[in-house]
Amino acid sequence: MDKLEDVEKFVSHMCNNYNIDESHGVKHAIGTMRYANILCDSIEPALLTDEQREMAIISAGVHDMCDHKYIDVSIGSRLIKSWLIEDQLWDEKRADVLIAIVTTMSYSKLKSEGTFPDHGPWQISYEIARNADLLEGYSVARCVLYSMHIHPEFNENKHWSEASELFERRIFNYVKDGWITLPGALALVPSLEASARRCLHEKCME
Repeated sequence: MDKLEDVEKFVSHMCNNYNIDESHGVKHAIGTMRYANILCDSIEPALLTDEQREMAIISAGVHDMCDHKYIDVSIGSRLIKSWLIEDQLWDEKRADVLIAIVTTMSYSKLKSEGTFPDHGPWQISYEIARNADLLEGYSVARCVLYSMHIHPEFNENKHWSEASELFERRIFNYVKDGWITLPGALALVPSLEASARRCLHEKCME
């Protein structure tokens, strides 16, 4: 996809301007797009159009650029939309679809609401982006980096303790609790969980 470089540049720009650390920055965006691409490939071609695929991958790449932890959601959404239109990547109608997707992917928001939104013909794009983001959540290094970002006063052992607690409470329960739903994503979980458990045990930042 020729727009991936545009996504990386935009994410980098947003990270520099809004102090978005690496746990939610360019590396995470690239990783989430990579998983989105893998999930797209796992779906029957007849069930996924080229437009839906592109929507899924770009949504996966920019979803954290309107994350309330770093930026007001309305401001982030406006900046994403302006970038898509002004750089002539998409028209306003399609940009609005992406905004609707990325502002309804939040795990905490979905958990509090207890239901998934209906994005109509773009639902498959939403599910791909959402599942891809959850798969990226199995990165132990990301979790530790975020702890370092929000709690610079913690020592190293405390950062690892925080990461272990989050994985046990939330991430290792994604499948059981019904958050990871796509067959292609479910197939990747065993190896991701095994790797995460090893990293937590060995305290490695792979």
